[in-house]
Formats: sequence, C-alpha cells, structure tokens
Amino acid sequence: MVTLDDADFPASTDTDLICSSALDVECLGCKLRLLCLPAGLTADEVGKLEASVEQSVSIAAGESLYEAGDAFTSLYAVLRGGIKKYRLAPDGEIDITGFHLPGEIFGYSGIDSGHYLEHALAFADSVVCEIPFEDIEALSRDIPNLQRRLLHLMSQRIVEDHELMCQLVDQTPSRKRICAFLLGLSSRAARRGESSTRIEIPVTLVDIGNYLGVRPETVSRLLTQLAAEGAIRRDKRSVTILDMEKLRKPVCGAGAGTG
Repeated sequence: MVTLDDADFPASTDTDLICSSALDVECLGCKLRLLCLPAGLTADEVGKLEASVEQSVSIAAGESLYEAGDAFTSLYAVLRGGIKKYRLAPDGEIDITGFHLPGEIFGYSGIDSGHYLEHALAFADSVVCEIPFEDIEALSRDIPNLQRRLLHLMSQRIVEDHELMCQLVDQTPSRKRICAFLLGLSSRAARRGESSTRIEIPVTLVDIGNYLGVRPETVSRLLTQLAAEGAIRRDKRSVTILDMEKLRKPVCGAGAGTG
C-alpha cells in the first residue's frame, strides 16, 4: 500500500507552459503589480484603478469566496495564499477545475453569463483584491490600456488552461499529467519572480489527483519515481526540480511513458 504524504504537501499556499503583504497594500506598492491589471499603466491610470478596487478581503482556509450561481459582480486578484475552483457533479462529487496563486486574476467565467459558473474556495489563509467589473468597464473607456491588459490576462489564462487540458485528455498517461502540472507551477513561479526550480506545492495530493484525474496514490508513487530518477527532490513543503529536461520529456517528447 502506498502511504500518502499529504503532510509534505499542506494546503498552504501555465504562457510558455512547458516546452520552448498587508491588507491595505496599494496597487503602486504591490510587488505583484506586474502580473495584475496595473501592469503597463501609468501612475495616474493606476491611481484611477486603485480608487475602484474594493478593500482587500481576508479569507480563512476552507472558506468560500463565492459559489456557483452567485451573481457576477467582480473579478478577484490573489495577493496571498491561493484559491481553488471547483464544480459539483450531480452526485455531489467535487470536480476541481483550477488553482489560482498570488498575482493571478480569476472570476472571468461570470462575465458572459452574469453569474459565476464555479465555486471558489481558499485552500489556505488568503487575501484577495476585489475589483468590481462595472468599474473596470467604466475605466476601460477612459484607459484603453486597461482594456488591453484585461484581454491579455484573459487570453493568457485561456491559452494556459488549453495547454494543460491537452495533457489531461482521456488516455493521457498519469506520468505526463504530473510532469505537466509541475512544469506549470514552475512557469507560474517564474512569472512571480520566484525560483522556477524550487516550487511550493500549494495543495494536497488528494486535490492534485482530483484536478489531474489521477488517483492520489498514483500521484504519490509518480512523485517518488521522479525523485528516484533524479528529476526532482521532494521536500516537506516543496519540490525542487533537479532536471527540467526529464520533466519535459514525457510532455514534449515522443515517448510519454506509462503511469
């Protein structure tokens, strides 16, 4: 029997995905601004945006930010911690659809329908900025760069989700899914200005397995295999990538391996 080392992956705290703070923080002083809506805006424009941002919201681990069906009012940006999005199947089973980390904006699913399509729950003690969408629309008429930035972020997220989903289609080996997930975390860490080789594992093995469509035991076994092969090193709260090419090979190479 495989022992699940979820203690090593606590609930704390994907662009060239693979191949080729205090609660009163201001946008201008936020170290994540280059990832968020203020990127590319002038100081004046950031000031206007800042005036529209509702106060930052603190959410305890396990607490919901919004639920599927709630009226769409705002986009959210993660300042600290992280958010897990999921849907509920008719039988009540949870189907995790994504994780949002510091500097990332989420809530786009409600723009078209007028209500959120998924549940959003903090998987760690978190802080998010609430950005009322009505204000973004009004500001976009005065600040064309803001609209371009929003479209850029939405497009970026669509491309990343599409690339990862291509790795999660039926019959995709579990090893390929795990490697794609780790490479995605690496890419996102690099975008935040953090190490791309020593990456925090923000969620439990159970959540990773749910998201990737892989049994938790298989996630644990494959991480152990990758460590034995010298591709990664598993630490208590993180994974260190020792050989990036070994992770890329199952995803980008012809041979995807087995799992």
